[in-house]
Formats: sequence, C-alpha cells, structure tokens
Amino acid sequence: MTATNLVLLAGIGLMQILPARAQDGAGMLRGSGLEIVDGEGRVRSSISVLPAKAGEAETVLFRLITESGQPSVKISASTASAGLSFVGGDDKSYIILDAAGPETRLKMVEPDGREKVITP
Repeated sequence: MTATNLVLLAGIGLMQILPARAQDGAGMLRGSGLEIVDGEGRVRSSISVLPAKAGEAETVLFRLITESGQPSVKISASTASAGLSFVGGDDKSYIILDAAGPETRLKMVEPDGREKVITP
C-alpha cells in the first residue's frame, strides 16, 4: 500500500513539473456566440446569431467595440442581406455598405448631417 501511494504521489508530482501542451491538430470551438473582453471585463468584440423576428431573417452579427462601449465596426449577414458599417468616434459620422436582395448602396454621413448615398 505504501509503495502504491509513493508511485501515485510521484505521478502527481511529475504532472505538476512537466509543461502543459496543446492537443495535436486543430480543434473546433462551437457555440451560439462569443465575446472577447479586455482586462477590465468590458466586451470589446462579439459575434452572435440573432434569431429571426417577424419579417426578418436570422442574422449573424460581428461587432468591434471601443473601450467606451460604442460598436464602431459591424458586419452582418443573413439570407436577405449583408452589411458593413463603420462609426466615427463622435457617433455622428458613419459609413454603411449594404446589399439587400438585388439592391446595393453606400451611405456616408458627416457629423454636421451632410450625407451622400451612392447606388449603382
């Protein structure tokens, strides 16, 4: 019994001393959403699947978020449309690139309210 305990103790000790290694081969991370947080616990990036609502398709949404909590970059995709938006630091200037069904557009808005929409 003492010998068995010594062998087990030696095995546990070796496990603590030897470096940990990652598994061989690429693994798969699966889930319905992912959030990346900074050192202060604030969400800085997220990807989520938004369920379908009345008249709207299910949407996948990726966000890059500033330290103040403002989503500055958004990328969305659904069966009906896809879009990309960039928001300036003042939250009043932004660009939206949108493809909804057969229609596409680029909308640019300045802080003073001036906007320009480009369509084919």
